[in-house]
Amino acid sequence: MVSIVLGSQETIFRRALGNTLRQHEEFKVLGTGELERLHQLVAIHRPSLVVLDARWAQACPDLLDRLLAGPTRPRVLLFADTLAGPEVLAAVKQGVHGCLPRDSQPATWQRAILAVHAGEPWIPRGLMAEALVNLKQQIGMERPAPANMEQLTERQRDIVGWVTQGLSNKEIGRHLGISPTTVKTHLHNIFERIGVSGRQHLVRYALGDTPKARVRVNVPATRSRADAL
Repeated sequence: MVSIVLGSQETIFRRALGNTLRQHEEFKVLGTGELERLHQLVAIHRPSLVVLDARWAQACPDLLDRLLAGPTRPRVLLFADTLAGPEVLAAVKQGVHGCLPRDSQPATWQRAILAVHAGEPWIPRGLMAEALVNLKQQIGMERPAPANMEQLTERQRDIVGWVTQGLSNKEIGRHLGISPTTVKTHLHNIFERIGVSGRQHLVRYALGDTPKARVRVNVPATRSRADAL
């Protein structure tokens, strides 16, 4: 069961999306509301997922920080009129778990919510690549990588690259010709070696969204889960 709090200033859209999500028995919409009520809803209901208007991330700069680092730490899925807006790119760099167009079909909403709830990023490859380029420009690619990142093997760098594209262990295994269990073992070793706590933390680390992240990963030239929709 995916417990959801939905935030939007637009009452009609909020009600329509809430009703759409309630049609799926695996979703439980705990509350919907405007920005002023969002933190109260999250604190009261402690949802596993917050679906949020991307414009709020720009209007309230500390909003995502409070959600992503707060005691409840729900996963966050943003929606926007267009994913080309600067607020969406900023949210990806900040560590949001997924984003999709506001007018996505109900089936796409369902897949995005289930993927994000399962710990898989739902971010189009083009947007992820843009965030990566932007971060590279900020941090400077000439800075030396920490020793622990330099110790990653070529295979491990390949796996990090596929993870940033949002692929599951099974999908990565198919690309590399290894079993999902072997991929899981590689990921465990990667987590231990560079000191991250999971896939989402690894994606943020690989994109440079941590003070010590200066990693060159092998980003594969393929479509992500979201691009394939």
